[in-house]
Amino acid sequence: EMLTAGQAVVAVVGRRASWWIRGKLGRMPGTLEPSGRIRILRVVGGREGGPFVRSMFGGKPQGDGYKHFKRGEEGESGNNGGFRSTAWIGLVPASFFVYYVVHLDQAPYTGRWRMIDMSKDREIAFGRSQYNRFLMHGTVLPPNDPAAQLVARVGTRVAQATDPNLPWEFKVIRSPQVNAACLPGGKVVVFEGLLQTFNYDEHALAAVLAHEAGHVLARHAAEKLAFANILMWLDFFSSMLFNARFITNWVFVLGAELPYSRRLEREADYIGLQILAKTCFYDPSVAPRVFEQFGRMANARGLKEISFLNTHPSHENRAEQLREWLPEALSKRDTICSDMSAFMKSFKPQ
Repeated sequence: EMLTAGQAVVAVVGRRASWWIRGKLGRMPGTLEPSGRIRILRVVGGREGGPFVRSMFGGKPQGDGYKHFKRGEEGESGNNGGFRSTAWIGLVPASFFVYYVVHLDQAPYTGRWRMIDMSKDREIAFGRSQYNRFLMHGTVLPPNDPAAQLVARVGTRVAQATDPNLPWEFKVIRSPQVNAACLPGGKVVVFEGLLQTFNYDEHALAAVLAHEAGHVLARHAAEKLAFANILMWLDFFSSMLFNARFITNWVFVLGAELPYSRRLEREADYIGLQILAKTCFYDPSVAPRVFEQFGRMANARGLKEISFLNTHPSHENRAEQLREWLPEALSKRDTICSDMSAFMKSFKPQ
Protein backbone atom coordinates (compact mmCIF):
# COMPACT_ATOMS: atom_id res chain seq x y z
CA GLU A 1 0.00 0.00 0.00
CA MET A 2 1.42 3.36 -1.06
CA LEU A 3 2.05 5.88 1.69
CA THR A 4 0.82 9.45 1.37
CA ALA A 5 3.23 12.34 1.79
CA GLY A 6 1.95 13.00 5.30
CA GLN A 7 2.32 9.35 6.33
CA ALA A 8 5.88 9.24 5.02
CA VAL A 9 6.80 12.35 7.00
CA VAL A 10 5.31 10.95 10.21
CA ALA A 11 7.08 7.61 9.66
CA VAL A 12 10.45 9.31 9.31
CA VAL A 13 9.82 11.61 12.25
CA GLY A 14 8.67 8.68 14.36
CA ARG A 15 11.97 6.87 13.82
CA ARG A 16 13.95 10.05 14.52
CA ALA A 17 11.90 10.71 17.66
CA SER A 18 12.60 7.20 18.96
CA TRP A 19 16.35 7.75 18.40
CA TRP A 20 16.12 11.06 20.27
CA ILE A 21 14.24 9.46 23.19
CA ARG A 22 16.81 6.68 23.43
CA GLY A 23 19.56 9.29 23.37
CA LYS A 24 17.91 11.20 26.19
CA LEU A 25 17.48 8.03 28.22
CA GLY A 26 21.20 7.37 27.72
CA ARG A 27 21.95 10.52 29.72
CA MET A 28 19.69 9.55 32.62
CA PRO A 29 21.14 7.87 35.75
CA GLY A 30 19.24 4.62 35.18
CA THR A 31 18.13 2.00 32.69
CA LEU A 32 14.80 0.51 31.76
CA GLU A 33 14.06 -2.92 33.13
CA PRO A 34 11.94 -5.38 31.06
CA SER A 35 9.02 -4.54 33.35
CA GLY A 36 9.27 -0.86 32.35
CA ARG A 37 10.61 0.37 35.74
CA ILE A 38 13.78 2.40 36.02
CA ARG A 39 16.66 0.77 37.90
CA ILE A 40 18.84 3.43 39.52
CA LEU A 41 22.56 2.87 39.19
CA ARG A 42 24.86 3.94 41.97
CA VAL A 43 28.27 5.52 41.61
CA VAL A 44 30.36 4.31 44.55
CA GLY A 45 33.73 5.79 45.35
CA GLY A 46 33.87 7.65 42.08
CA ARG A 47 33.53 4.38 40.13
CA GLU A 48 30.86 3.48 37.68
CA GLY A 49 28.04 1.31 38.97
CA GLY A 50 27.71 -0.96 35.94
CA PRO A 51 28.15 -1.38 32.19
CA PHE A 52 25.37 1.08 31.46
CA VAL A 53 27.29 3.87 33.16
CA ARG A 54 30.49 2.88 31.35
CA SER A 55 28.63 3.33 28.08
CA MET A 56 27.88 6.92 29.07
CA PHE A 57 31.58 7.80 28.97
CA GLY A 58 32.15 6.52 25.45
CA GLY A 59 35.27 4.65 26.66
CA LYS A 60 37.14 3.52 29.75
CA PRO A 61 36.96 5.69 32.88
CA GLN A 62 40.01 7.80 33.56
CA GLY A 63 41.11 7.72 37.20
CA ASP A 64 38.12 9.21 38.95
CA GLY A 65 35.65 7.50 36.67
CA TYR A 66 34.83 10.50 34.46
CA LYS A 67 35.93 11.39 31.01
CA HIS A 68 38.06 14.54 30.93
CA PHE A 69 37.07 16.80 28.04
CA LYS A 70 39.46 19.04 26.27
CA ARG A 71 38.97 22.75 26.43
CA GLY A 72 35.91 23.78 24.44
CA GLU A 73 34.88 20.19 23.71
CA GLU A 74 32.20 19.97 26.37
CA GLY A 75 30.60 23.29 25.58
CA GLU A 76 30.42 22.67 21.84
CA SER A 77 28.96 19.18 22.19
CA GLY A 78 26.47 20.38 24.78
CA ASN A 79 25.33 23.28 22.59
CA ASN A 80 24.98 21.08 19.51
CA GLY A 81 23.08 18.43 21.45
CA GLY A 82 20.73 21.01 22.89
CA PHE A 83 20.09 22.49 19.46
CA ARG A 84 19.33 19.08 17.96
CA SER A 85 16.99 18.20 20.82
CA THR A 86 15.12 21.50 20.46
CA ALA A 87 14.84 20.99 16.71
CA TRP A 88 13.31 17.53 17.07
CA ILE A 89 10.93 18.71 19.80
CA GLY A 90 9.59 21.32 17.37
CA LEU A 91 9.60 19.04 14.33
CA VAL A 92 7.51 16.24 15.85
CA PRO A 93 4.36 18.34 16.52
CA ALA A 94 4.85 20.15 13.20
CA SER A 95 4.83 16.81 11.38
CA PHE A 96 1.67 15.74 13.17
CA PHE A 97 0.05 19.04 12.17
CA VAL A 98 0.97 18.47 8.51
CA TYR A 99 -0.44 14.94 8.69
CA TYR A 100 -3.67 16.31 10.21
CA VAL A 101 -4.09 18.98 7.52
CA VAL A 102 -3.38 16.57 4.66
CA HIS A 103 -6.18 14.25 5.85
CA LEU A 104 -8.86 16.87 6.50
CA ASP A 105 -12.31 15.99 5.14
CA GLN A 106 -15.64 17.81 5.13
CA ALA A 107 -18.82 16.19 6.47
CA PRO A 108 -21.90 16.21 4.23
CA TYR A 109 -24.84 18.48 5.03
CA THR A 110 -23.09 20.14 8.01
CA GLY A 111 -19.81 21.10 6.30
CA ARG A 112 -17.83 20.31 9.47
CA TRP A 113 -14.10 19.75 8.95
CA ARG A 114 -12.49 16.70 10.60
CA MET A 115 -9.56 14.33 10.07
CA ILE A 116 -10.07 10.97 8.33
CA ASP A 117 -6.98 8.96 7.40
CA MET A 118 -8.70 5.68 6.46
CA SER A 119 -9.52 4.89 2.83
CA LYS A 120 -13.13 4.13 1.90
CA ASP A 121 -12.20 0.61 0.83
CA ARG A 122 -10.65 -0.14 4.22
CA GLU A 123 -13.66 1.39 5.96
CA ILE A 124 -16.06 -0.81 3.98
CA ALA A 125 -13.96 -3.89 4.76
CA PHE A 126 -14.04 -2.96 8.46
CA GLY A 127 -17.83 -2.63 8.33
CA ARG A 128 -18.17 -6.01 6.63
CA SER A 129 -16.13 -7.75 9.34
CA GLN A 130 -18.23 -6.16 12.11
CA TYR A 131 -21.40 -7.06 10.23
CA ASN A 132 -20.40 -10.74 10.08
CA ARG A 133 -19.74 -10.69 13.84
CA PHE A 134 -23.26 -9.38 14.46
CA LEU A 135 -24.78 -12.16 12.37
CA MET A 136 -22.74 -14.86 14.13
CA HIS A 137 -24.22 -14.03 17.54
CA GLY A 138 -27.91 -14.18 16.71
CA THR A 139 -30.63 -15.90 14.72
CA VAL A 140 -31.16 -14.09 11.42
CA LEU A 141 -34.72 -14.04 10.10
CA PRO A 142 -35.15 -15.45 6.57
CA PRO A 143 -35.72 -12.97 3.71
CA ASN A 144 -39.37 -14.06 3.30
CA ASP A 145 -40.21 -13.21 6.93
CA PRO A 146 -42.60 -10.21 7.12
CA ALA A 147 -40.27 -8.37 9.51
CA ALA A 148 -37.30 -8.90 7.18
CA GLN A 149 -39.35 -7.71 4.20
CA LEU A 150 -40.41 -4.60 6.13
CA VAL A 151 -36.80 -3.72 6.99
CA ALA A 152 -35.65 -4.37 3.41
CA ARG A 153 -38.39 -2.16 1.98
CA VAL A 154 -37.83 0.77 4.35
CA GLY A 155 -34.06 0.35 4.31
CA THR A 156 -33.87 0.40 0.51
CA ARG A 157 -35.70 3.73 0.37
CA VAL A 158 -33.45 5.21 3.04
CA ALA A 159 -30.38 3.85 1.24
CA GLN A 160 -31.42 5.46 -2.04
CA ALA A 161 -31.66 8.81 -0.27
CA THR A 162 -28.29 8.28 1.44
CA ASP A 163 -25.81 6.79 -1.04
CA PRO A 164 -27.11 4.30 -3.62
CA ASN A 165 -23.55 3.34 -4.62
CA LEU A 166 -22.78 1.55 -1.34
CA PRO A 167 -23.23 -2.25 -1.10
CA TRP A 168 -26.27 -2.11 1.20
CA GLU A 169 -27.52 -5.20 3.04
CA PHE A 170 -30.40 -5.55 5.50
CA LYS A 171 -30.81 -8.24 8.15
CA VAL A 172 -33.18 -8.72 11.09
CA ILE A 173 -31.98 -10.58 14.19
CA ARG A 174 -34.47 -12.37 16.40
CA SER A 175 -33.81 -10.65 19.73
CA PRO A 176 -35.83 -8.59 22.22
CA GLN A 177 -33.12 -5.95 22.18
CA VAL A 178 -34.41 -2.50 21.13
CA ASN A 179 -31.64 -1.42 18.82
CA ALA A 180 -30.39 -1.11 15.25
CA ALA A 181 -27.02 -0.53 13.64
CA CYS A 182 -25.83 0.60 10.24
CA LEU A 183 -22.17 -0.29 9.79
CA PRO A 184 -19.70 1.23 7.30
CA GLY A 185 -20.52 0.19 3.77
CA GLY A 186 -24.28 0.12 4.41
CA LYS A 187 -24.53 -3.11 6.41
CA VAL A 188 -27.80 -2.75 8.36
CA VAL A 189 -28.78 -4.89 11.36
CA VAL A 190 -32.16 -4.43 13.06
CA PHE A 191 -33.13 -6.28 16.23
CA GLU A 192 -36.70 -7.52 16.32
CA GLY A 193 -37.32 -5.83 19.66
CA LEU A 194 -37.11 -2.43 17.94
CA LEU A 195 -39.84 -3.38 15.47
CA GLN A 196 -42.08 -4.66 18.27
CA THR A 197 -41.59 -1.49 20.32
CA PHE A 198 -43.00 0.65 17.52
CA ASN A 199 -45.62 -1.92 16.38
CA TYR A 200 -43.80 -2.41 13.07
CA ASP A 201 -44.47 1.21 12.06
CA GLU A 202 -42.63 2.13 8.86
CA HIS A 203 -42.18 5.81 9.71
CA ALA A 204 -40.62 5.07 13.11
CA LEU A 205 -38.34 2.46 11.58
CA ALA A 206 -37.34 4.91 8.84
CA ALA A 207 -36.44 7.53 11.45
CA VAL A 208 -34.12 5.09 13.23
CA LEU A 209 -32.53 3.82 10.02
CA ALA A 210 -32.04 7.35 8.70
CA HIS A 211 -30.12 8.28 11.85
CA GLU A 212 -27.92 5.19 11.45
CA ALA A 213 -27.45 5.95 7.76
CA GLY A 214 -26.34 9.45 8.77
CA HIS A 215 -23.39 7.87 10.59
CA VAL A 216 -22.46 5.96 7.43
CA LEU A 217 -22.79 8.94 5.10
CA ALA A 218 -20.67 11.11 7.41
CA ARG A 219 -18.09 8.30 7.80
CA HIS A 220 -18.20 8.59 11.58
CA ALA A 221 -16.60 5.17 12.14
CA ALA A 222 -13.43 6.20 10.27
CA GLU A 223 -13.47 9.59 11.97
CA LYS A 224 -13.69 7.99 15.43
CA LEU A 225 -10.67 5.80 14.71
CA ALA A 226 -8.64 8.83 13.62
CA PHE A 227 -9.72 10.78 16.69
CA ALA A 228 -8.84 7.83 18.94
CA ASN A 229 -5.30 7.85 17.49
CA ILE A 230 -4.97 11.56 18.25
CA LEU A 231 -6.12 11.01 21.84
CA MET A 232 -3.71 8.10 22.21
CA TRP A 233 -0.71 10.26 21.29
CA LEU A 234 -1.88 13.16 23.46
CA ASP A 235 -2.39 10.78 26.38
CA PHE A 236 1.08 9.31 25.84
CA PHE A 237 2.85 12.68 25.85
CA SER A 238 0.80 14.05 28.75
CA SER A 239 1.63 10.95 30.81
CA MET A 240 5.32 11.54 30.15
CA LEU A 241 5.04 15.18 31.20
CA PHE A 242 2.80 14.87 34.25
CA ASN A 243 3.34 11.25 35.35
CA ALA A 244 -0.32 10.96 36.40
CA ARG A 245 -1.81 8.42 33.99
CA PHE A 246 -5.02 7.83 35.92
CA ILE A 247 -5.86 11.53 36.06
CA THR A 248 -4.94 12.27 32.45
CA ASN A 249 -7.03 9.31 31.26
CA TRP A 250 -10.13 10.66 32.96
CA VAL A 251 -9.43 14.16 31.66
CA PHE A 252 -9.33 12.89 28.09
CA VAL A 253 -12.42 10.70 28.53
CA LEU A 254 -14.62 13.37 30.14
CA GLY A 255 -13.16 16.36 28.32
CA ALA A 256 -12.66 14.97 24.82
CA GLU A 257 -13.85 11.44 24.06
CA LEU A 258 -17.40 11.59 25.43
CA PRO A 259 -18.19 15.14 24.21
CA TYR A 260 -16.88 14.20 20.77
CA SER A 261 -19.11 11.11 20.66
CA ARG A 262 -22.16 13.18 21.61
CA ARG A 263 -21.30 15.67 18.88
CA LEU A 264 -21.26 12.91 16.26
CA GLU A 265 -24.62 11.63 17.49
CA ARG A 266 -26.15 15.09 17.09
CA GLU A 267 -24.69 15.36 13.62
CA ALA A 268 -26.18 11.95 12.69
CA ASP A 269 -29.56 13.17 14.01
CA TYR A 270 -29.38 16.21 11.74
CA ILE A 271 -28.23 14.27 8.67
CA GLY A 272 -30.84 11.59 9.33
CA LEU A 273 -33.58 14.23 9.30
CA GLN A 274 -32.36 15.45 5.89
CA ILE A 275 -32.30 11.86 4.61
CA LEU A 276 -35.90 11.32 5.77
CA ALA A 277 -36.96 14.45 3.89
CA LYS A 278 -35.15 13.26 0.77
CA THR A 279 -36.94 9.89 0.68
CA CYS A 280 -40.31 11.56 -0.09
CA PHE A 281 -41.95 8.53 1.54
CA TYR A 282 -41.56 9.16 5.27
CA ASP A 283 -42.56 12.00 7.56
CA PRO A 284 -39.57 13.73 9.24
CA SER A 285 -41.82 14.95 12.06
CA VAL A 286 -41.92 11.37 13.39
CA ALA A 287 -38.22 11.53 14.37
CA PRO A 288 -38.70 13.64 17.56
CA ARG A 289 -41.51 11.36 18.72
CA VAL A 290 -39.29 8.30 18.27
CA PHE A 291 -36.66 9.68 20.64
CA GLU A 292 -39.34 10.75 23.11
CA GLN A 293 -40.50 7.13 23.15
CA PHE A 294 -36.93 6.00 23.83
CA GLY A 295 -36.82 8.45 26.72
CA ARG A 296 -40.04 7.11 28.24
CA MET A 297 -38.70 3.57 27.99
CA ALA A 298 -35.50 4.58 29.79
CA ASN A 299 -37.48 6.30 32.55
CA ALA A 300 -39.72 3.25 32.95
CA ARG A 301 -36.63 1.13 33.59
CA GLY A 302 -35.41 3.64 36.18
CA LEU A 303 -32.41 4.71 34.09
CA LYS A 304 -31.14 8.19 34.93
CA GLU A 305 -29.47 9.89 31.97
CA ILE A 306 -26.41 11.92 32.97
CA SER A 307 -25.38 13.67 29.78
CA PHE A 308 -21.70 14.36 30.49
CA LEU A 309 -21.11 10.68 31.38
CA ASN A 310 -22.81 9.27 28.25
CA THR A 311 -21.72 8.72 24.68
CA HIS A 312 -25.16 9.93 23.50
CA PRO A 313 -27.12 13.08 24.36
CA SER A 314 -30.23 12.55 26.45
CA HIS A 315 -33.35 11.50 24.54
CA GLU A 316 -35.19 14.64 25.65
CA ASN A 317 -32.43 16.90 24.34
CA ARG A 318 -32.32 15.04 21.05
CA ALA A 319 -36.09 15.31 20.57
CA GLU A 320 -35.96 19.03 21.34
CA GLN A 321 -33.09 19.59 18.91
CA LEU A 322 -34.85 17.63 16.16
CA ARG A 323 -37.91 19.83 16.54
CA GLU A 324 -35.73 22.90 16.01
CA TRP A 325 -34.37 21.41 12.78
CA LEU A 326 -37.77 20.15 11.58
CA PRO A 327 -38.93 23.26 9.63
CA GLU A 328 -35.78 23.13 7.49
CA ALA A 329 -36.31 19.43 6.75
CA LEU A 330 -39.99 19.87 5.89
CA SER A 331 -39.17 22.75 3.58
CA LYS A 332 -36.54 20.64 1.84
CA ARG A 333 -39.00 17.75 1.49
CA ASP A 334 -41.62 20.01 -0.09
CA THR A 335 -39.07 21.29 -2.60
CA ILE A 336 -37.55 17.92 -3.50
CA CYS A 337 -40.77 15.95 -3.55
CA SER A 338 -42.76 18.54 -5.50
CA ASP A 339 -40.06 18.55 -8.16
CA MET A 340 -40.12 14.74 -8.22
CA SER A 341 -43.91 14.70 -8.48
CA ALA A 342 -43.80 17.11 -11.41
CA PHE A 343 -41.12 14.98 -13.05
CA MET A 344 -43.20 11.79 -12.68
CA LYS A 345 -46.31 13.51 -14.07
CA SER A 346 -44.40 14.42 -17.21
CA PHE A 347 -44.15 10.70 -18.04
CA LYS A 348 -47.91 10.07 -17.85
CA PRO A 349 -49.53 9.23 -21.21
CA GLN A 350 -51.41 12.08 -22.81
